[in-house]
Amino acid sequence: MVLNLGIIFCFFLFSIQSLAQSSSDTDYKWSVDKVAELPEPFTNGAVSLSSVGFETYIYVFGGVDSSLSSSGIHRRCYKVNITNPGDVKRLQDLPDTLGRIALSASRIKNKIYIVGGYYVFPDGSEKSSNLVHEFDILGDTFTSKNIVLPVPIDDHVQDVWRDSLLYIINGWYDSTNVRRTQIYNPVSNNWSIGTPYNSTMIPTFGASGGINGDFIYIQGGARSDRNAFPSISAYYKGTINPNFPSQISWQTKTSNDSVTSYRSAIVFDGSENPAIIGGCRRSYNYNARDYSTGALLKPLERSIVLDNSITTYDDPELLFQDKNIKIPMDIRDWGIQRDISFVLSSNSSNYSITYLAGGILENGKVSTQILSITPNFPSIIKKVETISETTFFPIPTNNIVEVSYSSFSSSKIKIFNSSGQVVEELNQTEPEFTFDMTNFKSGVYFYVDPVNQISKKLIKK
Repeated sequence: MVLNLGIIFCFFLFSIQSLAQSSSDTDYKWSVDKVAELPEPFTNGAVSLSSVGFETYIYVFGGVDSSLSSSGIHRRCYKVNITNPGDVKRLQDLPDTLGRIALSASRIKNKIYIVGGYYVFPDGSEKSSNLVHEFDILGDTFTSKNIVLPVPIDDHVQDVWRDSLLYIINGWYDSTNVRRTQIYNPVSNNWSIGTPYNSTMIPTFGASGGINGDFIYIQGGARSDRNAFPSISAYYKGTINPNFPSQISWQTKTSNDSVTSYRSAIVFDGSENPAIIGGCRRSYNYNARDYSTGALLKPLERSIVLDNSITTYDDPELLFQDKNIKIPMDIRDWGIQRDISFVLSSNSSNYSITYLAGGILENGKVSTQILSITPNFPSIIKKVETISETTFFPIPTNNIVEVSYSSFSSSKIKIFNSSGQVVEELNQTEPEFTFDMTNFKSGVYFYVDPVNQISKKLIKK
């Protein structure tokens, strides 16, 4: 059984350190946690996610290794169980003759579609790919289905609409940016052309983008300017016509010229607002060096909230439970666990967990970390925090967690895993107690006390 959507958690998410902001009084919070390790350093490849039964998996396809060189571009693919992080499987190599970078992956039902990318040949020349591979997550194998992109593409925006259609937007084709929306229907195995950007909008490669509901959000990326490829701040929103999904109404949203981003992740908060996290201010080649200056670049220590305009937040630590965690750049792709719901009394809110795999850290180090990015709900936090002050120690933990309430009513407390399943129930009558996570698998859990309206994100090492 594949669990895709509609996982219900009966609690509020709170108690996450705040993200200091530079340009607004809005309380805006995220939680970033390390949940697993890749078997080798990975960047510039495709990433996807699926839940099968009670297990959640991250898949990585192709990319480049720690050398950040053309000789390090490969076809290797892995499946990492983030519910049980020690469970890693080497998959069949990408069914191609050469390795590729700047490709993307998206899941529709039980299949993952790995799209495009480009080859780098020994003489340094590059060529965009028109290949699309279909991967069966139930059989852990590539199918023989023949899928070919109408226009070869790399470094594009890619996402899925209503678990049915795959949207490939803009990107780079051999020697130029592409102003094109390619839409794939896996049921009919046919392509259609969606409404492209209008003439006033700037097509880019390496932009951050995704689909949420019937809306497409795209920000940043690099444009072609006499081979300088400057990064830009442009922010666009597209509305998909649900009756005619190839029809997209595009809007140009307000942007600040200084808020540039390149190869960053797009995530969504509890109010369904998109934000850009990680990446870099400037554009660069696959070796992490600036296209213009050749300098080795470092990750962007900032998040960018996209609402009707752009708000930036400049706390470099972001709200890590582990202060050693850093958000990487070169986030070509990510996995999303969508539409998880928090419900308590008459209040409810949906959110998504975004998983980043690998990427490039400071000094050109290629990461092996898989990180989770979880949003918080500021208005709910303020309400809940007035009810009781509660401490949890230690977090992260290997085994015992000590809990202390300032005020407490007897309650049946539940511990959920990251897929929404209850893994333990605690009947508590005292304000101070301990519980044991020794037998839990490593990963992210949620402590839920509906009576006292307390919730806490827990990390088991």
